[in-house]
Amino acid sequence: MTDRLIRLMRIITLIQAKPGILARELAERCGTSERTIYRDMDALSAMHIPITHLGHGKGYTFIGNFALYPLDWSDEEAAAFSEIRDRIEDIKPHMPDGFEGAYEKVMAAEYKLKADKEEKMESTKKEPGPGWMEKSSYQQEQSPFLTEILAAVLKQRSIQADYSENAYEEYGTLIDPYCLVPLENRFHLIGFCHRFGLIRTFHINGLSNLKPKSRVFNKENFDLETFLKQKWSLDKDSLQMEFKVKFSEPMMMRVINEEMAIQPIKIDYQDRYLHFVVGLEQDIHFIRWIARFEEEAEIIEPQYYREVMRYQLEKWLSLYK
Repeated sequence: MTDRLIRLMRIITLIQAKPGILARELAERCGTSERTIYRDMDALSAMHIPITHLGHGKGYTFIGNFALYPLDWSDEEAAAFSEIRDRIEDIKPHMPDGFEGAYEKVMAAEYKLKADKEEKMESTKKEPGPGWMEKSSYQQEQSPFLTEILAAVLKQRSIQADYSENAYEEYGTLIDPYCLVPLENRFHLIGFCHRFGLIRTFHINGLSNLKPKSRVFNKENFDLETFLKQKWSLDKDSLQMEFKVKFSEPMMMRVINEEMAIQPIKIDYQDRYLHFVVGLEQDIHFIRWIARFEEEAEIIEPQYYREVMRYQLEKWLSLYK
């Protein structure tokens, strides 16, 4: 699991550094197969990382402004990059003009980020009040429970977990996970906390001993837009994903011309692709809407939601065997 999480973070970094990067190159850079990269893309889509495929031969890129810090180095990577300073004279003849200046700017940016992070950590430690009411400092490692959390979000099943943040700790908290949000370079779980009887934001790095529960919950009364505005002054339009769906020709024209509940943002008449922008909290509603068209609609991207649809179809088929 740890190796895969490291690879997922590397994939995110590579896509940020080179929008349009192909699966073949991602596989080479990560030392794995293209098939594994496709599975990793499914996992990232399941985590609501807004990555989209630009089409055949055009590779992957981010939707919107989502990004990780460009200098989110490990200690080993930072030390290795710092050693270049002692070898500048040796390698300069082999480097393009401007390399030395660019190198110094990168190092200066790294020092500034490190100083800002240390200052923020010190500030957080001094803040009064229970830790779960405040935003935590940036943490480099991501939670090993991302997959379990997202599965619970999609299935609308409760989870139970221990939670810690700064000096605050609690154990065995029952949570109804509403939405997993990538924000400020880390993941936040928004959900109803049964311990305190309110909707809370959890930094998923602080969750441990997580256990999926069979308990089903309903989040129809949860207004993500209102919550985001109150919590972070964000509009939900900044947290959306794009679906690419292929329709039969008659159905495509019907969706375009009739007053459907959901309208496409982009139309590819030649290949019969319609593109839809969907809020994070509306993904399951969208899949159910697509299912109404039966064999006349096929989800192409994100790949993960193809798997969700196939899983549902197999489950239905098993009832008639």
